[in-house]
Amino acid sequence: MGRPIAFARAIALAISGIYSLVLLNLELALPDLWRFLVSWLPTVVVVAIVVWDVLLWRLPIVQRLVRRPDLRGFWRAVLTPHPDSVIPKEGNRGPIQGFLEVRQSFWAVHLRLYTEQSSSKSTATTWLPSYESSVDNLTFIYDNTPKVSESHRSMRSSGVCSLLTASLKPAEIEGVYFTDRFTKGDMVLTFIDRTTGHASFDAATRQADTVVR
Repeated sequence: MGRPIAFARAIALAISGIYSLVLLNLELALPDLWRFLVSWLPTVVVVAIVVWDVLLWRLPIVQRLVRRPDLRGFWRAVLTPHPDSVIPKEGNRGPIQGFLEVRQSFWAVHLRLYTEQSSSKSTATTWLPSYESSVDNLTFIYDNTPKVSESHRSMRSSGVCSLLTASLKPAEIEGVYFTDRFTKGDMVLTFIDRTTGHASFDAATRQADTVVR
């Protein structure tokens, strides 16, 4: 089976091609049933695509076919900088406590990682095949913005993070990260719940503390 995006494009092209052929070969004066079917076909296709993007891809049988793990929700993050990382004397050498929020559909993923000192948001994402398992891994580029109170020692930066998922509905994920400030390290994510949109690190901490695991 090809990659999911190629498969989706092929289906969309096939449906649009069939629709064009139908319009080309049918006379304008159509029976009522055919007129109804031809008129509503584009709407049915769009609805089907939306349902796929939002819901169908998460069904267990479908997930196994498309290799797409379900990462939606709220994760506890522990970042461990590598000893070779360029960190100021007063900087946090870890382990660094944080949280990750993931909003995900089939074709789009948005990630927000935040700690007491800063907040990061994804700017680009890609799914990469893992030849060691049947689940794809997620790699994303992110933009990190420190809090004003940390601006004297920490500048805005960019980085890359790879999440190495081992199952389709993981409870824990390992990852690695690199930044343009010459820092790098390991990351461990532990699933909390499906919530997102926590206003701050303190609010996220309170939510995490209320979840009984």
